[in-house]
Amino acid sequence: MQTIRFGIIGAGMMGREFASAAARWLHLPELTIRPEIVALCNRTLDTPKIEWFRRNIPTLTQVTSDYRELLGNPAVEAVYIAVPHNLHEESYVAALEAGKHLMG
Repeated sequence: MQTIRFGIIGAGMMGREFASAAARWLHLPELTIRPEIVALCNRTLDTPKIEWFRRNIPTLTQVTSDYRELLGNPAVEAVYIAVPHNLHEESYVAALEAGKHLMG
């Protein structure tokens, strides 16, 4: 089984929903890909949202408030971007320029 290591930009509802969905992928027997969340970025780090990720995602090794740090992490292969719509363009372009696969 191939593992794809994800970073999530945005710890709000959509970021948590993606993390929950990734956990459910492991229960689908026909899949040959195993998602693993290794990095998280959120503008505010002192929030219950971050604690939710720390409690529920044991593979999480990086938490940052700067999305460029997440994109610079060589362990991150793909990025799920869960930010407000007005920030999509900047985030998407930066992820692609960093050579990351993009979801979101």
